Amino acid sequence: MFTGHSICSLDAKSRIILPAKFRKYIKPEAENKLILTRGMDQCLLVYPQDEWQKVAAGLTRYNQFNSEQRFFIRQFLNFVNECELDSQNRILIPPQLVQFAKLKKDVTVLGQLNKMEIWDPEIKEEYDNSMPGSYEEIAEKVSEIINTPVL
Repeated sequence: MFTGHSICSLDAKSRIILPAKFRKYIKPEAENKLILTRGMDQCLLVYPQDEWQKVAAGLTRYNQFNSEQRFFIRQFLNFVNECELDSQNRILIPPQLVQFAKLKKDVTVLGQLNKMEIWDPEIKEEYDNSMPGSYEEIAEKVSEIINTPVL
């Protein structure tokens, strides 16, 4: 389960070293392959291959005759890139994703349970500051979802 965050440096070839705290949760079934794609709020999503297969299975249930769903699928899948952890535990972030997320020298890698997000730290701070309520106020609103038992 990916949790917490790390600050990483983007090298001249647009690679980051994936921190050990995240690597340890990549299951053998993922075969060291990660799927990078466009996320929401100008971040990137990073899924281990085994988790991506679950997402892909869910995407097959979208209604191809619904224009909004069709648009989302096209936009979401347009940015998908598979990468593999190299021998130095680096992943290559493709140019179109670097551009989309406006990544510069430092990036924030954020654990999100079954996936990770990659953010430009300034954009992440702007996003955090843009929320209409405090952490506590929002926690109160979402507590119903968090406290609902899983069947």
